[in-house]
Amino acid sequence: MSLLCVLTISAATFAQTLWKSTTDGDLALVPFKSAPFPHSSRSGGFKSGDKFFPRDPYYTDSTVGVFVPKQFKPGKSINFVVHFHGWNNHVQQVFEQYDLGRQMHMSGLNAVLLVPQGPRDAPDSTDGKLQYDQGSLTALLSEAIGFLSKEGKISPTATLGHIALTSHSGGYLVTTYICDRKELYDKITDVILFDSTYGGLPAFADYAATPPHRLISICTEHLGHENARLIALLQKRHVQPRVLFEEDVTDADIAKRGPMIVLTTTLEHNDVISKRDYFAKWLHYCKF
Repeated sequence: MSLLCVLTISAATFAQTLWKSTTDGDLALVPFKSAPFPHSSRSGGFKSGDKFFPRDPYYTDSTVGVFVPKQFKPGKSINFVVHFHGWNNHVQQVFEQYDLGRQMHMSGLNAVLLVPQGPRDAPDSTDGKLQYDQGSLTALLSEAIGFLSKEGKISPTATLGHIALTSHSGGYLVTTYICDRKELYDKITDVILFDSTYGGLPAFADYAATPPHRLISICTEHLGHENARLIALLQKRHVQPRVLFEEDVTDADIAKRGPMIVLTTTLEHNDVISKRDYFAKWLHYCKF
């Protein structure tokens, strides 16, 4: 057998095994040129406390998780949910730990979920290109559309539709940078923060104060002070957020546009996304 035949067979085999199909949809873990890393911001690695995290392997992983839920119906424009994970994690584990595929399916949202790899398994919130580079979110979504088109999931002429940004924990930093530079501001209809208000609060307040945006922030006790500051920043912008205990939140509350702060005393930091399926339930009401 010729080398060309072997390469052709190998390429065909890779194409067939790229997608992992489940009862909830199809998942591909794909290297993207527009992924956050590698990036010059961490070319020298990163030191946290007394531990050093070198560029390789912590800042060289260009994986983007692309999940197409069962209910997805491709149209002229394609909607996306972009989720930014927290510290000490990687894309495949994020999907498994927080049951994102099942929850994306459960949401019923006609959208594709993207999970770009931030620092891989490192205690670091920086997010490379998506944090520092102008137009980087646009580039990520354009590459996703090109990939989905090449894979036959959408039409080659499909364009970008609406966007929801979700973040957990350290994912706050890139989210606030995107909001601050107002990239695709008219297309980002929803921002949902899962115990993810460690900083950048003025940008979140500006976003939430611009109709018809919807912002939801759920916080455990350790972020109570930051959410109180977010409430004050919104009031300074003449916006009165709804502030509710978790147990009092109704579907009607979730569906309303504008900002909502949810206080939980019963969930832990890593439980806010999936223990009660809030990722699914809150995405369900995105303005798509």
